[in-house]
Amino acid sequence: MSLTEQYSYPEEIRDEFISTEDIVFRDGTHKSAEEIWYFMTEEAPAKYPYAFTKSNHYHRRLSQDVTLPSTIKHNYLILTMNERISRARANGTPVVFVQGGQSVDPYYAAGAIALRPASTGLWAAGQHEGLNLNQEELRRMNQREKAHRATSFEICQTAGYENIQEGNLPVDMIAPFTCLRCSDISYGVESHRHGKRKLNLFLGDYPLSHQKDKPWAVEYFAQNLRRLTREINGFTGRQTSEADLWAEIKLHNAGRRLAVDTAEAWWAADSPPTNGIDRRAIFQMGSMEMHGDPSASVTVLKEANRYIKERIKKGVKGEGVPDNAARIFVCGSCVRPNEYRTEEAGGIIVGNDNHWSDISTIVDEEGSDPYLNLSRAILSYPYEQDIKGRAAWTVEQLRKSRAHGVLFLYNWGCNTQSAIARMLCDEVKKLTGLPSLIIEHDQGGVQSEQLQNRVNAFVEMVRP
Repeated sequence: MSLTEQYSYPEEIRDEFISTEDIVFRDGTHKSAEEIWYFMTEEAPAKYPYAFTKSNHYHRRLSQDVTLPSTIKHNYLILTMNERISRARANGTPVVFVQGGQSVDPYYAAGAIALRPASTGLWAAGQHEGLNLNQEELRRMNQREKAHRATSFEICQTAGYENIQEGNLPVDMIAPFTCLRCSDISYGVESHRHGKRKLNLFLGDYPLSHQKDKPWAVEYFAQNLRRLTREINGFTGRQTSEADLWAEIKLHNAGRRLAVDTAEAWWAADSPPTNGIDRRAIFQMGSMEMHGDPSASVTVLKEANRYIKERIKKGVKGEGVPDNAARIFVCGSCVRPNEYRTEEAGGIIVGNDNHWSDISTIVDEEGSDPYLNLSRAILSYPYEQDIKGRAAWTVEQLRKSRAHGVLFLYNWGCNTQSAIARMLCDEVKKLTGLPSLIIEHDQGGVQSEQLQNRVNAFVEMVRP
């Protein structure tokens, strides 16, 4: 298939799509479905041709399941990241760079936009218009290589370092929760400390070792969260109240609950109601960070939940999903196989433990101190518990998703996930009997043919 041949949304779906709901943004503005349709059919193909290349599914770009309105709206939010975030920052909203796998409630409560590594990549991509697929891939590879040289070849991924340090992305603050799921975040923070662009650095010190059972750890991390909001308030000039944080927790909980409800319906369906890339996008909207606007994410999640349940009632199978697919659950941070190519081999990715750990953790909305409630939730993330605790939670997800096999991927250089992959898979095997495959992912996140061949062989082995 040509790397230049363009895909376009078919005109016959236009009327049904434009009758769907507006996206409601955090600042109170609305974007109608008709305006979204115009952007996705007229403006976006000219601005970002790589995203509309027909072979883009080999490069994990936009889904082409056009009968799911939330898919088009999700794609719209992805392609407008640069425009929206740049405008918000120009209007005085600071942008804070955070770590993956963490709650972003306090950042938004303090008046900031919180972006994880993948989101900074989307923001950066939006700054470069007119690139074809090859040009966009080359741009990304060059940025990764420059960042590896500037930080360390030992880290598993570069987390937007070069874009931030070159000033391409006007991030105001680096403020991750350290010791959370990855070993490379400390490399990244230290690299920013010594980089040519001086940034405000904040370390949310995440205690480990049975942390959720220790009252002192809950109080200590709550103090870190209070300190975080005060630091962000230094940019905004406002004072975050406990009422602000309660309101943010409730909004984010709404997204988390929608994601969990959608996932459980998806998993229980006789046939997968979406393909793998749409499943991942919908489930991960529950992180409330994916689009840089929690309100927009909740709006799209509500619609996705309704449409997916309607598909399940009608027995509609997702676009491109094979019959009797091997259901694969993926473990590991920041990695995944290519969903489309896995489906071509007869499988489907039904879940990822990575972000699902924080999305599926609901914060208690009752009590007198929102910081303590948020701290208890964050310290109870299943992904961050001891091997037996994480394995018990993983087994629960495997049973809900009706997985046939477990694929544990970890990035080269990730000391944390590489150290526990075998132990976790052995514990899961003991509890479920399910087969597993462990693969070290290529440095820099490149999707190699060798990696996909191994995934395809595993799919063939476990396919029912």
